[in-house]
Amino acid sequence: MKIADLHCDTIFEIWQSRRAGSPQQLAQNNLHVDIQKMRKSGYLLQNFAMYIDLENASDPFASVSELMDVFYDEMEKNKSFIRIATSYHEILENEAQGKMSALMTIEEGGCCKGEIQNLETLYQRGARMMTLTWNYPNELASPNLPANGFGTFDGTNGLTEKGFSFIERMEELGMILDVSHLSDAGFWDVAKHTKKPFAASHSNARSLSPHARNLTDDMIRVIADRGGVTGLNFYGRFLNAVDDNYSGTARMAEHVRHIVNVGGIECIGLGSDFDGITGALEMEDCSQLSKLVAELERAHFTGEEIEHILYKNVMRFYREML
Repeated sequence: MKIADLHCDTIFEIWQSRRAGSPQQLAQNNLHVDIQKMRKSGYLLQNFAMYIDLENASDPFASVSELMDVFYDEMEKNKSFIRIATSYHEILENEAQGKMSALMTIEEGGCCKGEIQNLETLYQRGARMMTLTWNYPNELASPNLPANGFGTFDGTNGLTEKGFSFIERMEELGMILDVSHLSDAGFWDVAKHTKKPFAASHSNARSLSPHARNLTDDMIRVIADRGGVTGLNFYGRFLNAVDDNYSGTARMAEHVRHIVNVGGIECIGLGSDFDGITGALEMEDCSQLSKLVAELERAHFTGEEIEHILYKNVMRFYREML
C-alpha cells in the first residue's frame, strides 16, 4: 500500500511544542503523523503545511519562515527515511532510494503580506503549493468560513486585485494553487482566471456535508475537468451531514464515491488534515490507513481504483504540475 497525503499540520504542532518548551519530534511523537507511523502505512509522500493563524502572528512572514526552518531541521534529522521533494522527479528519486518524500506547502496566503517578493521567497525555499486564505480575509482573497467555526457563511467576496496578481505569478513559478478554505466566489475567480490544474487539498463534498469548507458538485467537476485533484478531509464536521465530530471510514467512503460519481476516479486523493483536526477518529493516526483501505474494499472499489485514490491521482497531478 502506497499513500500520498495532500495535507497535514504536523510541522505547526512541532513548532508550537518547541515554543512551549516541550518539543515534539517528527521521528516519533504523540501526534497523528510521525516517521514510524508513516512507514507502517507505506507512505510515498506527505505534504507538510506551513500553517499560519493571522490573528496570532504579529509578523506572518517571519512566522512562516520559522516554520520552514523547523521543516528543514526535521527533514535533516530524519533524512535516512524521508527527503524533501520540490519536483516530480525528486519524488521518484526518493522512492528509488527507499525514502519517503516531503513536499512543503503554505496554508494561508496572507503570510506573504500582499508582497509578490515574499511569494517568490517561499517558492525559492521549496514551497510548491499554497492556499490563498485560511479562515480570515487577507490581502488576496476571502474565505468561506469565519474563524469562529461552523454555521453561516458569506462566500460572495472573491479575489482582490492583489489576489489576481498572485495567482498569475503562482502559475508562472509553478506553485500549485490550493482552493481549500477559499470563498465560493474566490473559487470561481480562480477557475476563470487560471489555465493550469489546481487542487483542493483538504475538502469534501458539500452535497453530503453542507459545510462551507466543502465543494459543490459544480466545483468538483471543474477541478476534475481541469485535471486537478481533491483531497479527502478526515475531519468529522466536514464528513457528516450534521454537526457531528466523529470521523468514520464508512462516511469517508461515501464522500469518495460521491466525488468519483461527479468527477471521475482520477480527481480524488487523500488530504487527511492530520494534526489539524479534532474529535473522535476511527483512524487514530496515520499508521491506521489500512482501515480506510478495508472500507473502500467493502464499498466495492476495485484494487486499481483504490490505488488511484491512495496515491496514483496525486502522482499524476504532480507529474504535470511539478
